[in-house]
Amino acid sequence: MSVNILFLCGTLEPAKSGVADFILALAGKLSSNGISCACLAIHDPFISATESHLVNRSTQAGIDILRISADHPWSLKAKLIKAQLDFLQPQWISLHYVPYAFNAKGLPFALLSSLLPLRNLARWEITAHELWVDPSSSLRYRVLSKLQRLIFLRLCAKLKPAVVHVTNHGYQAQLSQYQINSSILPLFSSIPLCLGPSPYARSESQWTFIVFGAINRDWHPEQLLEQIEAARRVHNIQSCRFVPAGSIGDYGAQLWDSLQRDAYPAFAFSRLGLLPADDVSEQLQLADFGICVAPSLLIDKSSAVAAMLAHGLPVIISRLTPNYEAWHQALRSSGKYVLLDSSFAKSIGSAQKYQPENQLNDTVNRFSEALGLAV
Repeated sequence: MSVNILFLCGTLEPAKSGVADFILALAGKLSSNGISCACLAIHDPFISATESHLVNRSTQAGIDILRISADHPWSLKAKLIKAQLDFLQPQWISLHYVPYAFNAKGLPFALLSSLLPLRNLARWEITAHELWVDPSSSLRYRVLSKLQRLIFLRLCAKLKPAVVHVTNHGYQAQLSQYQINSSILPLFSSIPLCLGPSPYARSESQWTFIVFGAINRDWHPEQLLEQIEAARRVHNIQSCRFVPAGSIGDYGAQLWDSLQRDAYPAFAFSRLGLLPADDVSEQLQLADFGICVAPSLLIDKSSAVAAMLAHGLPVIISRLTPNYEAWHQALRSSGKYVLLDSSFAKSIGSAQKYQPENQLNDTVNRFSEALGLAV
């Protein structure tokens, strides 16, 4: 047996891992384009060590899905990975890297030692969904960041990937400091567009804002709310509704409750909880604006932003990364983003919904062309 691409990752549990959903959708589309794929999870916490013997094997849309339990020792996992490579004989191995996907503490030294003997069995492509933690948070994170950086750089040095992808410009800039050339592989929405009645209509008296996904402690909405209130008055908007779609996390729930009590009289904060994908799509279409809680330099790695863009929704960027004005100007020029800057009131008033994007096709084309497998 021989496949064009073997995707290697931590877990392949659907709806539990954004990387797993990304790989399964990417492999499915590539397969439908005539590029044969298989997927191998090598540290899967959703598979028990006794389940289906050593390797859990299934088929999805004609693609072999192979999963090795995280409970197995790495010495055994290395042998199982080698056996699968010998059987599949892939032309390319696509490693989707997240440090915590291969080690609970984010230090996957064992991954490095397990993959080194395999480096000459195929050409390698690495997609870095995460690199290393922000060292500025604390002394502990400074040490952790150095170790994670060491592991990733050594992985690249030993595997010598022919292609390196990252999901955002911030990671691309970080890798360039270590003479690693990388290309952007855009995320695509995991929420399919489900067209409803009048999806692009906008109320003349109310603005609806949607937040999708977890809210972390780094996001402070006070300045954003002040600017929205000022813009509301300028544009004669009677009320503003804020809607979180999906799980916003424990901190997000506490923040939302406090905003309900303390925010402006014209603001209403709803709580919808977890929703099926079709209902999330409907909420995205009913909204006027999406709110991104990530820093501007990392918006490309936000699956929430990808979902908003896929539904033609203008996205408000409320955290501008310092010293990246050229990047911010590119975001403004795209017509798809509203930045929290001195022109916010004018920008939000002129922002319009636009035709939804087919992001998956773009990502598949970029990926297959980078590997020389375009059809």
